[in-house]
Amino acid sequence: MLAPTVVPALEHLTPHDLVTYFRCPFEMELVRAAHAERTTGRAGTVRTPPDVVPLRHSPMFAPPLGHLAVREGRLDLGDHDRLVYEDAGEDDLPILFPPERIRLDARFSEGHATLVDAELGLAGRPDLVIQRSDGSFVPVEYKSTHLFVGYHEAHGRLFDTVQAIAECRLVEVAFGRRPPVGIVLYGDAKGGGEHEGWVEVPYGEPEEHWLRAVLRQVRDDPVRAPVPAERNCAGCGPNGDGQCRYAAARYEGPLHRVRFAATPRP
Repeated sequence: MLAPTVVPALEHLTPHDLVTYFRCPFEMELVRAAHAERTTGRAGTVRTPPDVVPLRHSPMFAPPLGHLAVREGRLDLGDHDRLVYEDAGEDDLPILFPPERIRLDARFSEGHATLVDAELGLAGRPDLVIQRSDGSFVPVEYKSTHLFVGYHEAHGRLFDTVQAIAECRLVEVAFGRRPPVGIVLYGDAKGGGEHEGWVEVPYGEPEEHWLRAVLRQVRDDPVRAPVPAERNCAGCGPNGDGQCRYAAARYEGPLHRVRFAATPRP
C-alpha cells in the first residue's frame, strides 16, 4: 500500500511580510527572525545565504494600478456606515465614528482579532473595517504620514497598495463578502491634518490573481536577497539596529542623521 502523500504546510505570511518583501526581501527575513526570537526566546532563522548578490530593484510583481483613486481631505463616511472591526493592539488609530455607530463584530474580539485565510496561508490585522450602507465591508489601513503628491511613482508608496490588497482578501474570508476596495488613510499627524487624504485600492479578480501569484513568488524564493536603496534602508528597522551589512544608508547618532555609502560587496 502506498503511503499517503503529505502536503507540506504553507509558509505563514502576513500583509506586513509582503510589504517588507516588496521593499527588500532581506528586510523581511530579518524582521521575521527578530519576531521569532521575541515570541519563542530562540534565535530566528534567516534564509538569505551569506554570499547573496544584492538586487537593484524589488523582485515582487507589481500590483494592478490602473484604477487607483487618490482623494484629498477627510475620509468620506456616510451616515449609515458602521465600524465593525478595530485592531485593539494599535493605540494611535483615528476616531472616525461616534459610539452609536460602532458595532464591533464579537467574533474578532478578546484576543481573536487576527483574520486568517487558511487557503492562502495568510493572516493579519487591518487597522479598521467599515461596513458601508450598501452592506460591503472595507478594510482601512491608517498611516500617520501625509498624502503624497504623485503617490506611488515619486514617493515609493506602492507598498501601501500591496498591504491594502492583502487585507481585502482577509476581510473577504472573514466577513464572507469581497470588498470592492481597500482604503489607505493618510492622517498627516505631524502636519495637523493639512494634507490628509486617502487612496482607494480596487479589489477584484485581477488583484486576487496578483495576490496569489505574489504569495507563490515569496514562498518559492530561496534567496530573499537585499535591495539596498536609500529610500528602503533609511527607514529599515533592522538596518537602524545595525543588522544589515548591505545597507545603502545608516542612522548615525540620536538625531538619526543618515550617511549614504556605496553598498559593500558580499
